[in-house]
Parts: sequence; C-alpha cells; structure tokens
Amino acid sequence: QSSGINAEYGGTLRDYLVGFMERINPLMNFEKERERIHDDFEEKWEMGTFPGWGRDPTSAMKTGNILDLTPFDSPEELASLGLDRLKTALQALNLKCGGTLMERAQRLFSTKGRDLNDLDPSVYAKSKKSMEESVRQQEVALLEAFVYHYTELLSEQRAGTRENVERRQARTADEVDDDEDEDVVEEDDDDEDVVPYNPKNLPLGWDGKPIPYWLYKLHGLNLYFNCEICGNFKYRGPKAFQRHFAEWRHAHGMRCLNIPNTAHFANVTLIEDARALWEKIRAEKNKEKFQKEYEEEFEDSHGNVVSRKVFNDLKRQGLL
Repeated sequence: QSSGINAEYGGTLRDYLVGFMERINPLMNFEKERERIHDDFEEKWEMGTFPGWGRDPTSAMKTGNILDLTPFDSPEELASLGLDRLKTALQALNLKCGGTLMERAQRLFSTKGRDLNDLDPSVYAKSKKSMEESVRQQEVALLEAFVYHYTELLSEQRAGTRENVERRQARTADEVDDDEDEDVVEEDDDDEDVVPYNPKNLPLGWDGKPIPYWLYKLHGLNLYFNCEICGNFKYRGPKAFQRHFAEWRHAHGMRCLNIPNTAHFANVTLIEDARALWEKIRAEKNKEKFQKEYEEEFEDSHGNVVSRKVFNDLKRQGLL
C-alpha cells in the first residue's frame, strides 16, 4: 500500500478530485475542508480505526506474549524461563531480544514497575528504517482520506456519470447510427455562413448547430400540436404547446371569438369546442344571476310574502 506507485497515483487522484470540485463549487472553503479532513484523519490514525490501515494484525498476538513480572524478584528467576520465552516477552514490548540468557533476563527485569516511555531509547528494537516506513504509510493513508472525502462529496456527479455510461452502453445499433449522423458536421473555418449538416431537420442550439438527437427526443420535439384557434398554427413539442395558451397568438384568437382567455379554456384548441364551452359557462352564470320576476319578494296587507310575479297577478285581479 505504501509503494511509490500507489502514493503517486493517490496524489494524482486527489488533485483531480479537488480540481473538479473547485470547478463545480468555486465558493466552497477548501482550506477549511482540508483542515477538517486532516484533523479527522489524525484522530482515526491514532486510534487505529482508519479504513484499510488498522494496527498491525500481529499486535494482538504480541500482546498475548507479554510476561507478568510480578512473581519474579530477580533476573535469575526470569532466566529460568529459557531463551525462547524471554525473546517472545521482549518482542511483545518491542524491546531488543538479542544477547545471552542473562542479558535478556536483565533487560526484561528492568521494565518491572516502570513505564515503557521512561526506558532508555537504546533498548527499543524499532529501527530508523521502520520509522521511515511508518511515516510513508501515514502519508499514503492521508491521501486516501482526501480521496474518500471528495469522492463522497461528488457522489451525485459520479452516479450521473455512471448512469450516462450505462445508458450509452445499452443503445441499439440504430441509436448508435443516429448519434454518429448527428456528429457529422461540415467544418469550414473560412466561411461562417455555411449551413450545418442537419439531415434530420433538428432544431438549432445557441451555437447555431443542431441539438443532440437524444435531447431532441427527450423534449418531444418530434411531436407537433395543431391549434385551430391560433389559425391552425403548429407547435413543436409539448412544452411549447402548453406555453402558447398564455401567449399573444392564442389570446388574439380568443378575442376574435369574443371569448375570454381564462383557465377554463386550457388545452382547448378547436373553435367549436371553445364556443360550446363558452355557451355552457354563460348558461351556468345566467342561472346564478338574480331574477327579479321570481326571486324578488313582496308582502301584502295581510302579511303574506309572495314573489313579484304572484303579487302583480293578485294586484291586477283586485285581490289585494
């Protein structure tokens, strides 16, 4: 994991992810983000919980070989355990395990009742080479921490890229041919007025070139919608068709029919349907109007309440 090749690859990958993140999110505080990643990494590294970089798997075995020195009162008693047992006990404490039987016993007995940090550094077995290897491993692990973090931040973009690749891999032969046809464009740098190659009659984009075929199909631009109220004008795509009901052409056609352009007439494109709907709406509104003949009330001399029509009839007959 700590080889130069992996370290170089990890650095290149980190720089790419950071550069990509800076392009899509330039307002992000990258300095603060780096500090947070570094602090989180240092905490996990000290605890040995960083993914893929746990503590040495043999450490548990070494811990099991630690010798309890409480029952021993002198190096001579320790020497009775033998060379092999003293060697494993010294290795468990990461101390030098060479020398004679008595030297090993004395070196191990010197740790009784003392903190290992208070011992003479010369008794430790860890070499300069292993220290350099540990530092190199920590540097590679820090690169991985950056890669893990920015990969998580870019999870949405990665999912979209994966989906696009899978979609392109699932295309049929006809769709591949269509995409190849749309990529064939005549290039002429000397003449800017050259008409672009457009065999499928695709709409032109902001750059004056035909839009991609998949975008053409996505927006339904291959569908045409006719509106009789607009003078049989044809609209390309459902989005333009829905939008035209609030535009001037449709509003002018409704005014010519003496019909208000309200929400009741949304999606109505035929003149006959619009007139029929307007008549129905007017009939319903007339029913809701106040009718004096039947709804206005009068009271006779006896206190009886009758409608206007009945009151006039009784009055003509002289019954009031």
